[in-house]
Amino acid sequence: MKKFIIMSLAASVIMLAFVNCKQPAKTQYVISGTIKGLSSGKVKLVYQNDDDRTSKTIDSGVVTDGKFELKGDIGVPKMVNVTLVPGNWSFNVFVENAPITLTADTAGSTHYDYSAYGMGKGAVIKNFTETGSKNFDDWMAYQNDPGQKQFDPVFAELDKKFKAAGKDIDAQYKVRDQLDSVEKLRQAWQKKKIDEYVAKEPSSVAGVYMFSQLYMFVSGTMKYGTLDSMLNKFTGEAKSSTYYASLAKSRIKLKAVQPGAVAPDFTLLKRDSSKLALSSLRGKYLMIDFWASWCHPCRQAIPHWKSVYQKYHDKGFDILSVSDDSRWKDWTKAMDEEKMPWHQVDDEFPVKNMPAKVGSLYMTTFIPFYVLLDKEGKILVYSGEEAKIDAKLEELLGK
Repeated sequence: MKKFIIMSLAASVIMLAFVNCKQPAKTQYVISGTIKGLSSGKVKLVYQNDDDRTSKTIDSGVVTDGKFELKGDIGVPKMVNVTLVPGNWSFNVFVENAPITLTADTAGSTHYDYSAYGMGKGAVIKNFTETGSKNFDDWMAYQNDPGQKQFDPVFAELDKKFKAAGKDIDAQYKVRDQLDSVEKLRQAWQKKKIDEYVAKEPSSVAGVYMFSQLYMFVSGTMKYGTLDSMLNKFTGEAKSSTYYASLAKSRIKLKAVQPGAVAPDFTLLKRDSSKLALSSLRGKYLMIDFWASWCHPCRQAIPHWKSVYQKYHDKGFDILSVSDDSRWKDWTKAMDEEKMPWHQVDDEFPVKNMPAKVGSLYMTTFIPFYVLLDKEGKILVYSGEEAKIDAKLEELLGK
C-alpha cells in the first residue's frame, strides 16, 4: 500500500512537472532604448486612435543617461508613438511582445509649432532604428520600396508649382488635379504591393496596418466589394488588431450607403433653425449635395446644378445641400452669394476635431460628393462625379 502511494505521488509530481513545462511563459515586450541628444527626462508609449482622434498612454518610464527600458504586455502588435520629454521629441514604431531595441538621435529632427491652433509644439525624430519587430521591418520595407519612392520627386516638383501659384485659386486647383492624378498612380501601386504582401502574410498586423493607412486616403473612392474582399483575406493577429476592427466598422457603414439601400435618415437645421429630416423629402428624386462655402470645386459646380434643377424640378427632382461648414456665418454668407433655390441644411460637429456627423454617416471623405435617391429614398447613385448624376437623371427623366 505504501509503495502504491509513493508511486502515485511520484507519478503526480512527474505529471505536474510535465504540465508546468508545457505552460508557455507569459510574453511581454521588453524595450531597451538609447536616445542621443536627451540625457534625462521621461518617455511615453502613446497609441493614437484614428477613429476618434484620441490618444492613450500605454506605458511610460524614465530616461537616465540617454537610456530607458520599458516592459509590458501589448497584446496584439500596434504602431505606437514614442514621445520623449522635455522637448516633445517623437517617432513611431511597432510594439509587439518581444525583445525590442530602439535607438534615436534628435539631430536632424523636423520641428513644428501648432500653438497658434491651440495645440503644442515639438519635433519629429527622423534618425531612429528599431530591431526585434518583424512588423516594423516589413512596414519599413514597404515604405522604402523603390516603387514607392519613385513618386517622391514628382510630388516635390508639383509642390513647387503649387507654392508658385500663390493666391491664384484656379491655378492652385490645376496643380491639385495633377497631384491627384499622381496620387492615384501611387495608390494603385500601394494596393498591388499590399495584395502581394497579404497573400504571403495574411496574419501579419503590418499588412492590415498598411491597408488601413491606404484606406484612409481612398475610402471615398474604394468600392464596397474591394474593401469586403480585402478584409476577408486577413487571419490571426491581423484580424484581432485594432486596425481590422476599424476597417470592419467602415465596411458596415459603407454597405449602408450602397446603391439599392435605403439612405440613412438624418435631421439637420435649416437657416431659420427649423429642423428638416431627409425622410420628409420622399416622393421625388432627390440629390444630396455635400458641399461647403470654403470648397472651391463645390462653388464652381453650383451653376451646373442650378441648370439641372431648373430642367428637372417640375418633373419630380429636388436637391438637398448639406454644408460641411462649422461656422454658421460662413454658410449663410455663401448661400446669400450663390442663391441656390433648393433645400439647405448645415451639418453638425458634435465631437471636437472630428468630421461632421452626416458626412461621416455617408462616408464622404471628400467634397463635393453626391448621393441620388429614388422616390422611396433608396440610393441610386453614390459618387463624387457630376457626370454620373447627370446620366442617371437623363435615364430617369429624359433629356
